[in-house]
Amino acid sequence: MISSVLVLAVFLAFALLMYRRWMPAILAVPSMACVMLLVAGAPLAQIGDAFVHGASQLAPVYVTVIFGALLARVTLDTGIARALVNLAAEYGGERPLALALVLCAVVAVLFTSLSGLGAIIMVGSIVLPVMMTTGVPRTIAATMFLMSFALGFIFNIVNWTFYTKFFGVGQQELMRYAVVLAVIDALALLVYAFVAFRRERAYATWAVAAERDRRKTVAWYALVTPVLPIVLYFALHVDPMLAFVFSAIYGTLVTRPRQAVQTLVAAAIRGIEDVAPAVLLFVGIGVLLAATGVPALRAAFAPLVGGWTSNPLAFVAIFGLLSPLALYRGPLNPFGVGIAVFTVLLASHALPPVILVAAIMAVVQVQNVCDPTNTANVWVANFTGVGIDTITKRTLPYQVAVATVAAIAVVAAGGPLFGVHAFASLAQPAEAATLSGLYADPAAAGHVAVDAATAPFAKAAQAEVVSRLDAAGYHAFDFHGDPNDAGCAGKPYAAYVYVSTSQFRLIEGDDVDVGLRLEDCGGWIVDEWHDHSLAAQATAAQVTTLADQGASRLLAWAASPRGRQLFAHGLAALPSDPPSYYYAMFKTVDGNMRVYVRAGGPAYDAGLRTNDVIDKLDGKYWWEYGTFQTQARAYDGKPHSFEVHRGNQTLTIQLGAL
Repeated sequence: MISSVLVLAVFLAFALLMYRRWMPAILAVPSMACVMLLVAGAPLAQIGDAFVHGASQLAPVYVTVIFGALLARVTLDTGIARALVNLAAEYGGERPLALALVLCAVVAVLFTSLSGLGAIIMVGSIVLPVMMTTGVPRTIAATMFLMSFALGFIFNIVNWTFYTKFFGVGQQELMRYAVVLAVIDALALLVYAFVAFRRERAYATWAVAAERDRRKTVAWYALVTPVLPIVLYFALHVDPMLAFVFSAIYGTLVTRPRQAVQTLVAAAIRGIEDVAPAVLLFVGIGVLLAATGVPALRAAFAPLVGGWTSNPLAFVAIFGLLSPLALYRGPLNPFGVGIAVFTVLLASHALPPVILVAAIMAVVQVQNVCDPTNTANVWVANFTGVGIDTITKRTLPYQVAVATVAAIAVVAAGGPLFGVHAFASLAQPAEAATLSGLYADPAAAGHVAVDAATAPFAKAAQAEVVSRLDAAGYHAFDFHGDPNDAGCAGKPYAAYVYVSTSQFRLIEGDDVDVGLRLEDCGGWIVDEWHDHSLAAQATAAQVTTLADQGASRLLAWAASPRGRQLFAHGLAALPSDPPSYYYAMFKTVDGNMRVYVRAGGPAYDAGLRTNDVIDKLDGKYWWEYGTFQTQARAYDGKPHSFEVHRGNQTLTIQLGAL
């Protein structure tokens, strides 16, 4: 507990440093990771390893950032961005509201592939003067520009690479939600535009006339350059880096074929300069991610993550109503203090990764538009002559509404959007009786049910096992039944032993095998022992001797700490063991993936039952993962969503956070 308090203190200290802007995030994030490891008691060698390996852990992300900046510079330097804006201005005519909305659409399209302050400056330098010289008030121009930038940034490939590499979320898992979020954001932009224009009666034009590009415009087919990587990435599933490179080459060849090499080289150099701060920040984020994998820090984090994450009201309140906490590099800002919060939530499996990314995408809509510490906001405010606090006050109610509606959508429609129900109270209920009983009743402590097969001599083996257990101080008794039928509550035993016998004829005589399978009171298999011997002909005495040997081995195991836990409490788990859902998946000869569930365990209480046929896992058909990868997910300790068949029923079952 002391280490948890120290880790929290370190987090708050660095949060203050970033909030007061005494230390930039590119230095604060990796420093925070190292100091957290130190106070958590991690060895110096592990701290060094976390820094070394973490620095390159997100290499695919920041390499994608660099190639994205290459495309951004090509789009800006070749005149493609200016041509799009001029085209929009031409069709917008003299109607300020219509022109502003058309230009916002162009800005949104551009920033699906552009990123970095350089892109903000270049696009803003073109768009904002056009808006203001045609009658759009400067305050509205500044705020609508930032809102349209945030709208396009929902689909920005650099962001999506961060989500897929850092959080392990596939693009298909996020697509439906991204579309919903974009619709919500676009509606907020429209409402803001109509309200703002009705309030602003005096349309004052800007003092400086907007420049019109007198040079030869680019060809119409060059205008697809900014959206080309979106098509390649989302529709054709081309790697983001290749999508950016191909689009940059295409944009260069169709605009400046004779200077293609010089244009690409210059764009690459200037692009790296544009995104250098972002690259350094991702290096620090990688260090923090690696630090959360160190056992000492994971143990310190555990008490800090409560059960609030599975509460739908808490989710909406925190990631919706309290989304302004993303401002000023606050605790919900994923590119400031918040990266530590989201990394802890990811490492602790408090929320499914896709739900965590959805929460980030919601709060980022507030951060991208309203945060006065954003360099983009500072530049726009200075360029338009609008107070930066005015931008925040004007846009904050609308963007908080966007985040709140998005959070409600995650809670209410997690199944259709992600194939995941992260909130048990709103999940589709499994149509099966849910019986609790992870542990045995206190009265069942030391009681062992001994069952036997119907094979020859099985009853003799059963009697010997009962006798040996009784002699060792346990209360053993004959029993016939399946402990996996129900949880442990009300059962008269804490452990169950199944005795089997088998024999087969060899030239030398009969080979006799006696097996003892030990299960807990919920039918979860704990261990199994087999003893065999060869005789001219199998006899009851031979079987009794083998059963005695098996019972001796069972009793030796029962004396271990895990064994004492089982016979006293009905579960062979030590307090130091990580939590488990107690289920396993297996493929049967009919080609189906089925599940085995420990009665009374968390998976059982969530609605899973042994022999349920699994159709989908986390929104995907299980065969899309592969047999081994699907089965391994039962042991990853993470929440999952299942679509299962049980008889004539199709059920959706969600495993919440443990």
